[in-house]
Amino acid sequence: MKRVTKLAAVAAALALVVTGCGARPSATGENKGGELALATPFTDALGLVEAAKQGTAKTKSSKTTIDGALGTSKVTGTLTAFYDGPASKIEANMTIDGEPGTLRLVNRTLFLKLDPSEKAELKTDKNWGAVDLDSDDPQTKAFGKAMVKSFEMGDPAKQLELIEKTGRIVRSEQTQLNGVPVNHYFVEYDVKKQIALFLGDDVPADQRAKIEKRLEGKDLRVPAEMWFNAEQLPLKLTMDLTSFLKSAGSAIEGEVKSTYTYSDWGVPVEVTPPPADEVGDYTEMRKRAGS
Repeated sequence: MKRVTKLAAVAAALALVVTGCGARPSATGENKGGELALATPFTDALGLVEAAKQGTAKTKSSKTTIDGALGTSKVTGTLTAFYDGPASKIEANMTIDGEPGTLRLVNRTLFLKLDPSEKAELKTDKNWGAVDLDSDDPQTKAFGKAMVKSFEMGDPAKQLELIEKTGRIVRSEQTQLNGVPVNHYFVEYDVKKQIALFLGDDVPADQRAKIEKRLEGKDLRVPAEMWFNAEQLPLKLTMDLTSFLKSAGSAIEGEVKSTYTYSDWGVPVEVTPPPADEVGDYTEMRKRAGS
């Protein structure tokens, strides 16, 4: 169960990831000799976000490679996804402290792959636990909603929306990333605004008040860097949450950093449910196991 809990925590952490950057020169670069040239870097978040959202909305699909440190934990993995609201299809293959895990989201159902120790703990011979995102069960509904919100925030288009509302560009440069011409942005995020947007109406007023009280009087900003190609598609994001978490009083030891590398824009994504005879109801499994 420990590994599943870690996977859920990583998925939730994805929801805090914001990409981006961006006053609007031209939305795209000029075509020089058949090759799309870089546009002048944007100077405000709104300009870049509006241009980038057009590209990510058209492609809808991408692959993300994740490399991060959560205190003493090491997190690596890949996220392959097609983002289209309720029709979204996502597969996450993560390794946390050397322990592999797989999550799939397809047909409004979240599938969690169970390793032998989890199967024994849950007293099941099934290889997968399923969470119906449209379930009427309160526990299932709450868990599913949190996980889906986390996965949705892995959608670059969703992330760009957050940048528009919580981020600002500190400076920029034109350079190359793995031989590709890119606009490189140095960004800063207002964490208080970001948390308020993330919490939305899902958190009771008294809990929101406690969180806001804890952050009161603190300048909580997160530095990040983002690289965009000539089509205004994000290629890479780095973020360092270490100073923010220490300022917020977190007990996490060590650094909290992450690198997200994006590729395969627009490539068709196939995510299929596991075989039906290998799947059990995850909520019912936990209830039977008394967890």
